[in-house]
Order: sequence, then C-alpha cells, then structure tokens
Amino acid sequence: MLNPLKWRNIPTARTLFVMIFMAGIGLVVSIVALLYLSLHLISSKTNEIDEHRTTLAIEGAIQTSVNRVLSLVIDNAIWDDAVRKIYPPTLDKAWLYETWGAGYKVNNLYDGTFVLDQNFKLLWGSFRSEPFTESSMRFLGDGFQSIIHKHADALKSGKNIYAGITKTDVGVAFVGIGLIRPMIGRLEVYDNTRRYLVITRHINAAILNELGNTFQINDLTMTADKTSSFSVPLHTVGGATVAWLSWQPRHPGAEAAQAASSDIRHIVLLAAGLITLFILFSSVGLFKLASNEKYARDIALTDWLSRLPNRRALIEKLEDAQNPSNNEIKTAVFIDLDGFKDVNDVHGHDVGDELIIRIAHTLQAIVPPGGMLARLGGDEFAMTLEGEHSEAQAATFAGQVLECLNAPIRLGERTIHIGASIGIASGSPEDCLRSELFRRADIAMYHSKITGKGRITHYDAELNSAREYHLMIENDIRLGLENDEFEVWYQPIVDARTQTMVIVEALVRWPRRPKGELKPDEFINIAETGGLIYSLGQFVLRRACQDLQPLDDLRLSVNISPAQFRDPGFEEKVAEVLADCRFPASRLQLEVTETYVLESPERARTAILNLKTLGTAVALDDFGTGYSSLGYLRRFSFDCVKIDKSLAGLVGDDEQASALVCGTIRVASALGMTVIAEGVETEKQLKLLRLAGCDLLQGFYFSEPMPIDSLLQLRQQRQC
Repeated sequence: MLNPLKWRNIPTARTLFVMIFMAGIGLVVSIVALLYLSLHLISSKTNEIDEHRTTLAIEGAIQTSVNRVLSLVIDNAIWDDAVRKIYPPTLDKAWLYETWGAGYKVNNLYDGTFVLDQNFKLLWGSFRSEPFTESSMRFLGDGFQSIIHKHADALKSGKNIYAGITKTDVGVAFVGIGLIRPMIGRLEVYDNTRRYLVITRHINAAILNELGNTFQINDLTMTADKTSSFSVPLHTVGGATVAWLSWQPRHPGAEAAQAASSDIRHIVLLAAGLITLFILFSSVGLFKLASNEKYARDIALTDWLSRLPNRRALIEKLEDAQNPSNNEIKTAVFIDLDGFKDVNDVHGHDVGDELIIRIAHTLQAIVPPGGMLARLGGDEFAMTLEGEHSEAQAATFAGQVLECLNAPIRLGERTIHIGASIGIASGSPEDCLRSELFRRADIAMYHSKITGKGRITHYDAELNSAREYHLMIENDIRLGLENDEFEVWYQPIVDARTQTMVIVEALVRWPRRPKGELKPDEFINIAETGGLIYSLGQFVLRRACQDLQPLDDLRLSVNISPAQFRDPGFEEKVAEVLADCRFPASRLQLEVTETYVLESPERARTAILNLKTLGTAVALDDFGTGYSSLGYLRRFSFDCVKIDKSLAGLVGDDEQASALVCGTIRVASALGMTVIAEGVETEKQLKLLRLAGCDLLQGFYFSEPMPIDSLLQLRQQRQC
C-alpha cells in the first residue's frame, strides 16, 4: 500500500528541486544577459539590412522575369515568317503548333502561346503543348485584361510590346502581348486587321528555385496570402495583388554574433558548470523522491508501443493551453495511415507494430518547434501546435508527412507501401475548445480519406455539411440494400472481329432511391469509406450471377473494389456466391485496378492465385490511368488486360497513345492474355483497335449499359 506521508512529500521535494534549479538558472542568466545584449542589438540591425537587401533582390527578380517574357514576345512577334503564316487569307495552325505550340517541350521557356485578332479575341492557342480549346480569354485573368485595357491603342500601332503579371485559371503567370509585324518596314495591312501574340510562363517551383539561386535567396516560395513579414506582393498592371513571394531570411547578424561570442560561451560554460555541481550535490536526494512520481506520470502519458505521448497527454497539453490568459491560436493535425490494415492482414501484427515504431520516429523528427506529436491509437497520430503561425507550420509539417510516407518503407526483407490522410484545424481558445478542435481536425481528416486519400484537408464550415451528407448517403445505402433499391445493369463486350457479344460487364445502379437516383460515382466512394462496399459488392456479384446463369454462352465480368480485395476472406465469399447461384467459375471474370495491385502486391498476388485456383479469370482494369507498367503484367499472371478509355480513345489522334496501346497488346498477347479496349465510340476507333490486335471491344458504339430485360432483347435481336 502507498504510504500517504511519502506521497505528500513528493510534491514538496519536487518544489525544492525546482527552486534550487531556478536559482542557479537565474544566476547564469544574470551573468550572460549583459554580455549578450550588445551582440543582440548588432545582430538585429544587421538582419534588418539583409532583409531590406533581399526584398530589393526579389523585386528585381520579378522585373527580370517580366522582362524575359517581354523579350520572348519581341523575338517571336516581330518576325516576317509569322506575318505570312498568320495574317489573312490564311492562318497556318500546323505552323503555329510546330513553331510555338511544341516549344514548351523543347526548352520550357514558356507554357502558353495564343494568337488574338484585332478585337483581342482568340484565334488560336496552345497551352503546355496541348491545343487550347476554350473560346474565351478569361483563362488569362484580370491581369491580362488590365494590360489590354491600358495599352490597347499602343498595341494596335505596334510601337510597343507589354508584359506583366496575371492570375490564370491554373496559377500565377508572367504574360506578354505584342503585335505580330515584320522585322523591317511597316505591316502591309491597310484595314483594321491585326494579329497579336500572347506568351505566358506560369510560376512554378522550378522557376522559384532558379530565381532563388540567381539572386541568392533562400527557400523562395509563392503563396496566395501573405504568410509572414518576409513577403513581397505580385501586382498586376491594374494594381491587384495575385500572390506573394516569401523567403527564409539568412540572419547574417545572428551568424556574426555567434562567431563573436565564443569567449562569452566559455565564461557561461564555466559558470554553468559550477552552478550545476551545486545543484547536483544539493538536489540528489530530492530528485530521487520526485523521480518516482515522474516515472509513474510518464508511463500514464506515454504510448507503450511508439513511446510517443498518448491521447491523454495531448488532451492535458491542450487543456493547460486553454487558460484565460492564453489567447494563442491552437492548431491540430490528425494523421490516419492509409493501407495500415492491409499491412496487418498480409504481414501480421508484429510487422504492423514495427511499422508504427518506424513511422513514429520519422514523424517525431519533423515536428515543428513547440509542437507535440502523439499517437491516438491504432494507426492514428496527432500533432498540436500553438502560435500566430501555427497553421502555416502545421501545413508545412503535413506536407512533409505526406512526402515521407509516400516513399516505400523498408522493414527487413519487406518493402511496405503506405500513405496518409491528413486533416488540419485551427481556432482560438475563445471559440474553439479542445473537444471542438479535435472534432474539426477529425472531420477534415475524414474528408481527406473519402476524397481519395493521400491528401491534406483544412477544416472549414462546409466540411460539416459534407460530412453530414456522407453520413446521410451511408444510411441511405444501408436502407437501399435492405429495401432492394439497387439494380445491376450490363454493358456488352464484343468480339473485335465478329462484333458478337461474348461478355457483359455488371454495373451497379440505384434507380429506386426515394430521394432521387444517384450515379455510381456519387455513392461508390462513400460506400468504400463507410465500410458498405462489402455488402454492395456481394449484392452485385450475386445478382449478376443469378441474372446471367441461364445465358450459358455469355461470360460475366464484375468490378471488385480495392476494399473488397483487401478482405482476406474475399475468395471464400466469391466461391460461396458461385455455389449458391450454380454459376460456373470459368464464366466469371473479376476486374481489379492496377493502383491497388501496386499498393498491396503481396496480398494481390495471393488473392489472384486463389481466384485462378477457383477457376475464375482475373482482369487488370483501367490500364493506362496509373503507372501502366508492362512489367507487372507477367508478374501477376492476369488473364485479361482492359485498356482504359482515356488511352484507347486517343488511338488515331495521338501517336504516343497509339504506340502504347499497340505495345500493350503485343506484350499481353505474348503472355497469353486477352486484351479488351474500353470506351469505343466511333467506327474509326473500332477499325484501328481491331487492326492493332485487340481481342474484345467495349463502349457506347456497341451499346450503353442496360437492365437485364433490355440485354435479353438485344441478345435476341442479334441472334435473329
């Protein structure tokens, strides 16, 4: 039993220890304060001078970049060949693309070129080597319109060329415009016909890095808002601010002060050493009394596996920070590991524990100063921070977390692929208590998870509505499964040579929802994040097997969600459905996406082997949308490869896409795999894909998805 007297003495021992320690610290501080005061004043002034110099350098860098675009416009607009190719009666678009449109890939001096008429309307455009399909020039933003408004008359005369800054639909860019005219002599056009060349160069990380290296500026970055006092605005000709350039000051004054303070440090070290000896001899007994309490408290506030603070420690820290005298903004970052359940399922919980320890060490190393990282339990971590810039620091930390976790993690002989969904929330103690801050961060993290994972979401009021909407849809899905509101529709897959229907793909639909029909894209992701995809997937598989069982000349293809594929018991559930429906396994083909195959290669290989042993074919779906590696086609022994419509649809219009499709078909055929091309919509695509060697074709050219009754009618019509 604990001695009550000893328990009461522990706080007293700690108090005495703290008093002695603080007295020693006060003595050291009083010795060095005067010595460092003068150094501090000198370093502060030096830093101010350097900050002013850097500001001037950045302003010069901005003007240099504007002038660079101006020079590009001069070099390209004042050109005899351009006049011949652009002015009436012809507008040689092939010449325009080869001369200006393809230049983005050659030297990356610009990313957009546009030709405007005398009314500044778009005649032709290319953006990042792709045709510019918009008819309006609103894409170039108000900054570009300000240039035209201010210099319209001068542009028509061709005397001057102008450049500036604008905010386009895809970012902040330097933009220039000038009249296309001959190098020598006047423009031989005697009416109001004019042609103008517009060139854009969007600001990106490479440009910022180049400017930083050129002007010796550390960590030059661009943000939508002013993030610190070290920021320079980017103005349009009209005076609007479209972005800010920020940098990391070098603090040369601090460096100089540090170099000059070596002798002072010796004095400080000597004084600190003497005082430390005094504290050690005086406090050794008190420390022993206080250490027991500290040890017990550390155990209570520490996660046993990761050795990080636990949820209780995090709560105590936030509650201590929420006293009336502390008005600092609090920020919480919630981190949920993506794919951790797969690691436990495939490799075992021992490997999962080892992974948690490795990730905890990795995250702890990048926590901002003053921040606290904790493990909330399972695969969830949290980091809290306070201060005026806490949200910006938290955003930087979250970006570093994503970068670290996107890289493969090596554990012994295993390579683990994992990611993270991150939510960030901030608030002041007045309007956001600890529980509310946690709730907001959790909502933001959940939004990251349901919108694709591997991303960061900052909390805002709209997320509440989004979360409520998702919860409503989840409940509707549960009720829909109970009330038989879902249907399975079928899209034919035809033989490329005979155009005979040989396979049908099963697709889920929700036509009888009381609140109105929802498209699959609107509820499939919600079903996955809500854990309902298992029931929904089983429904589709069972209903499709029941519908197709009598049609023994047709095979059935069913999409499998990654969430279903992760289930260790998935293969047994497939076998159970086939047995119940008396559906031959040889007639069933299951489609899995390449993204999941690469994320969980071990689980994918095991599942594919089990399904093939069962007699079921396995197809690689959406090939061409992700990594599109031909190497892993052989590694996973797929029976079929489905080329995504985003790639197959470009055959005939894009040489690279055509070459990739042909190469895929040759490799797949050599490996004995069937090739299906999705998204066939025209006769031209049909002919080209058939010539390329596709075995099967699918798309609206043949048929849209339809209910089973319509499929039976279509099948009967084609047999007649």
